[in-house]
Amino acid sequence: MLTVRPVPCFALSLAIGSVAACRGVAQEQVPTIRPMCCAGTWYPGDASELSAYVDDLLAKVPPPKLDGPPLAVIVPHAGYRYSASVAATAYRALKGRRYKRVILLGFSHRYAGAYEGVNLPTEWSVYRTPLGSVPLDREGMDRLKKEQPFLSREGIDRDEHSLELQVPFLQRTCGEFKLLPMLVGRMSSRQYAAAAKAILPLLDADTLIVVSSDFTHFGPNYGYEPFRDDVRKKLAELADQASAPLLNCDFDGFLAHLDKTEDTICGRGPILLLLRILSVHGGAAAVRSGFDTSGRMTGDWTNSVTYQAFVFTRRPPLFDRALREALLRLARETVTAYVSERRMPAVDPAKLPAPLREDGACFVTLKNHGDLRGCIGNMEARGPLYESVISNAVHACQDPRFVAHPVTAAELKRIDIEISRLTPMKRVKDFNELIVGRHGLLIELGVNRGVLLPQVAYEEGWTREEFLSRVCWKAGLPLDAWKKPEAVLYSFEAEVFGEREPEAASQPSASAR
Repeated sequence: MLTVRPVPCFALSLAIGSVAACRGVAQEQVPTIRPMCCAGTWYPGDASELSAYVDDLLAKVPPPKLDGPPLAVIVPHAGYRYSASVAATAYRALKGRRYKRVILLGFSHRYAGAYEGVNLPTEWSVYRTPLGSVPLDREGMDRLKKEQPFLSREGIDRDEHSLELQVPFLQRTCGEFKLLPMLVGRMSSRQYAAAAKAILPLLDADTLIVVSSDFTHFGPNYGYEPFRDDVRKKLAELADQASAPLLNCDFDGFLAHLDKTEDTICGRGPILLLLRILSVHGGAAAVRSGFDTSGRMTGDWTNSVTYQAFVFTRRPPLFDRALREALLRLARETVTAYVSERRMPAVDPAKLPAPLREDGACFVTLKNHGDLRGCIGNMEARGPLYESVISNAVHACQDPRFVAHPVTAAELKRIDIEISRLTPMKRVKDFNELIVGRHGLLIELGVNRGVLLPQVAYEEGWTREEFLSRVCWKAGLPLDAWKKPEAVLYSFEAEVFGEREPEAASQPSASAR
């Protein structure tokens, strides 16, 4: 069981509440307006002063260089005196953009260890700050309450700052939106995967995820002193170590960092949930927009908190929309011609875009209302990409797993086609470099050979080791065969696009196995 250990933030020490205390709060009658608990202390309590303060911070930082609109940000939540300048570097990327929904992931400093799952503060109808009130997305919360591991226990959000401190920045950058706040408690790897899958349907182009977390809490006040000399330098190195898996959207890598260093990152739970969401989403591109420490600000390195900010965007496709649509049309023409008339489509290569005539490998997947009807591909290029699409589309119609009931002409209108275009394979030398959500796997051991596409791992919410074990199972090998010195593993990436998902990796495939 992974435990989100509550760690005090800079300039605040909160007692760890018990389950009984939490339940006691839940019995109180609470208003529908979530009252402010930090205004006038952690950030300005006057509306004009707060607006000017936030706007000035945003004006002082340049927008980070991104490949697309932000999907998510990670921002600190200490008092504005310490963390707001770092938070502004990420919020600057949101300036002028509009989102209809903001999913805000935080945690309870009092009750993080007192409950399991993700708490939805459904006792509130609006969040209030000096800048006004933000309505909560009650429809989204009601939808998630029906899923595991979500719960709704009153009182957990009372007097909690990890969520509240983000709202004024959102009000000054995103305009009008509905807020869907969540407080992440103790969770296992499986629970992170289940929560991510439940949240995924809410992620559209009008939805943003905001994760609230400070990073390393160093010094005797926090019970964390892994080093005593060169504190400034080593805190920066520790921050780089923590940021590396975030920049790769690597759930397993971030968890390994926590296990190895015991890094006192207070929002580890929300960060892990974001990484799992992004891996189930097919991954993302990321930039670190800001870094600072309270030690630098105060000149006292005895106790110091690290603040970092990150912005995540959709990974840019290698093929643009026109090329993807051309390949999908070719696959559709092939399937129709073969199933209906047992013939190949007439194709004039000279009329195809040049990138489709270059050597390439791919898989073609056929689904009928989400049910797998065929999935065949080649791991290495054996000729032009367009020829691979035609050949694999024909063979997908004849998938040996469905020899008793192959694809028929009667179901053509219900068939959805998906193409996974593969990058060249690379020999795996370090298993820790495998990233669930990005890499597919091929294993060879003796006469046994098995392969799994990237989307299989991220849709199942597997950890890295589970992915390695499952590809061994696919090859008919023992689950730990990947550890054998004679086993040969290759990784590859796949740009996945389909007729129902025109944007690459916009929704995970439920088929390619």
